[in-house]
Amino acid sequence: MTAYRHHPLGAAARPGQVNEDLLADICRRYYLQDASKIDIARSLGLSRFKVARLLEVARSTGIVHISVAVPSRVDRSLSAELAARLGLDRCVVVDTAGSETQMRQDVAVAAARLLPGLVREGALLGLTWSRAIDAMVTALDTLPWCTAVQLSGSLAAPAGDPTAADVVQRVARVAGGVAHQVHAPLVVDDPAIAAALRRQPGIRDTLQLAARLDVSVVAIGAWRDGCSTVWQAVSPSIRTAGRRAGAVAEVSGRLLGADGAAVISPLDDLVIGASLEQLRRPPVRVALVSGPHRAQAAAAAASAGIVTTLVTTGETAREMLAINDPG
Repeated sequence: MTAYRHHPLGAAARPGQVNEDLLADICRRYYLQDASKIDIARSLGLSRFKVARLLEVARSTGIVHISVAVPSRVDRSLSAELAARLGLDRCVVVDTAGSETQMRQDVAVAAARLLPGLVREGALLGLTWSRAIDAMVTALDTLPWCTAVQLSGSLAAPAGDPTAADVVQRVARVAGGVAHQVHAPLVVDDPAIAAALRRQPGIRDTLQLAARLDVSVVAIGAWRDGCSTVWQAVSPSIRTAGRRAGAVAEVSGRLLGADGAAVISPLDDLVIGASLEQLRRPPVRVALVSGPHRAQAAAAAASAGIVTTLVTTGETAREMLAINDPG
């Protein structure tokens, strides 16, 4: 029997009064292992009524997210053609249409279905942040036991919206593992402040793990207005400097040219996150991208060597093939 120290629950119980490890354990057993409430109660020395109440608390506090997703069709022929053209291990091209939000959601769900088969037990799994990756994590219902590593600091988010640290914590909960977080912004205004933050032991140790990852998951942004959350977070002078230096893509605050080469700009000194060299190291490197306006950026990221598995939309894939047409 597993023993947990926890507060007794009543009608007025508050989330902070409940042992979150106990909640996560009960949720894994009930939702992922199909254990009954009676079996869980017997194993943990609780009443089945208390188990039912704890499951309600887990849903109300956001530890458990339940959604119903309509499966999107994977275009296997286009997936194989794109992988061959880009020299990638695999591509998953989702046949989807509609709003950008809908396309992003469909890509996220496809990535959530793919990821458990790419992560081995005991792996180091690194993640950057984007709305697509946040949606992917929301759609995840299982992962092998692994350690989740935050690969960059967090961008400012509206109150209540998840940050990069929140996303990594949720991945660790699904996997039953540990989260290593970067408690710092992704971008600051002063190079000296950025350097000082990177020297902080907690931040330094987490970012050093990026060199040892087994699997990474990143999002690809285009270096232009409306196509990169980092673009929105930096000054006009930083945006212009990147464009003048030839940047077309952004991955976790690192800029790339159309040929995949690193673009050196003032932004490099302001970012708290993994380097491009570190992002190239994991044996499995997953990237999410949606929208044909990001096709050139995705092609650049593939050329840069930071992608081995690409999850994208049919429209984006066709635009990438046009860009990389050898004829």
